[in-house]
Amino acid sequence: MEKTIKDRLIDVFDDLGEANQKKFKNKLCDRQKEPRVRRSATEKAADSIDLADLMVTTFTSKDAVSVSLEILEAIGCREQAAELREVTGHNKHFIDRNRTALIQRVNNIDAILDELYEKEIIRQEEYNAIRAEKTPQSKMRALFDGPINSAGTGGKDTLYKVLMKLQSYLMKELGAK
Repeated sequence: MEKTIKDRLIDVFDDLGEANQKKFKNKLCDRQKEPRVRRSATEKAADSIDLADLMVTTFTSKDAVSVSLEILEAIGCREQAAELREVTGHNKHFIDRNRTALIQRVNNIDAILDELYEKEIIRQEEYNAIRAEKTPQSKMRALFDGPINSAGTGGKDTLYKVLMKLQSYLMKELGAK
């Protein structure tokens, strides 16, 4: 019998260990996006099975993987995130899938940098270094290879939103929703 998403989550949560499960639950409660998870619900999740059940019932199977990946990366459990991504066949982020096209076609990089700086995805030093690059392509490469890579899924989500705002026609052409 093939493993379900819930089974895959249980395996990953088992690998986390007690300390990282505690961090995971804490970060899950701090998550600002809907649906939110109450602390009392995470406290009732006594083990990996309960935690996987909470994730699937709260977010659906598909979204449970996305949210779990987001949290695993945020708490520094990149190995477990990579394992979960691999075993679930979870698609790459839109930003990763379209990296080459974005590097070649985005041209309003200073406005994008302004938005990312305002949203605290990039710091002043990174902002200045990227703006100093000579071509739009080198600016986008520096943005991807530095701050967006460091910021993980949250940074990619923010960049996606900024690009939707400032480069909506390009984003829609690339398949953004």
